[in-house]
Amino acid sequence: MLNVENSLFLMIDMQEKLVAATSANQEVQNAKKLLKTAEILEMPTLITEQYPKGLGTTVSELQEFCKNNVFEKTAFSALADENIFQAIAGSKCSQVVLFGIEAHICVYQTALALKDMGLEVYIVCDASASRDDFQHKCALRLMENAGVKIATTEIVIFELLKTSKHPNFKEIQGLIK
Repeated sequence: MLNVENSLFLMIDMQEKLVAATSANQEVQNAKKLLKTAEILEMPTLITEQYPKGLGTTVSELQEFCKNNVFEKTAFSALADENIFQAIAGSKCSQVVLFGIEAHICVYQTALALKDMGLEVYIVCDASASRDDFQHKCALRLMENAGVKIATTEIVIFELLKTSKHPNFKEIQGLIK
């Protein structure tokens, strides 16, 4: 079960050209809910951008969450970048909430690398996308077979809150409506 104290959020490549190519408008909205939840709960968040000179930066809807936590990369697995690897390894978190684009390439390879580090990985399927739905579904199956937990935006949010008595419940519940 996800815990605020043990988890970090890792958003992969929600960039201008990739969002346009995947028509990931709903996925961007779900990513915004996740990032806002992480912000409210004061949880660590890392954001990657795959070759931003060519693919653009993180989409404008998510720019407010891009502070000193954005890492440029060129490898498909985010963990192939030493700075990203060190940020995750140094976080002392044992759980990673993973989402982004493209599910069957960068998200998939990152998920497997996180598992290889011994981390518990949750892929947020409704905040992840691929250009082709078949590729997205295959990636989810492969990740699940590798031990990655498949979750939705609301599953993650409410699992972190645990109870309606959580001090941030009302504020976070407002994100869902």
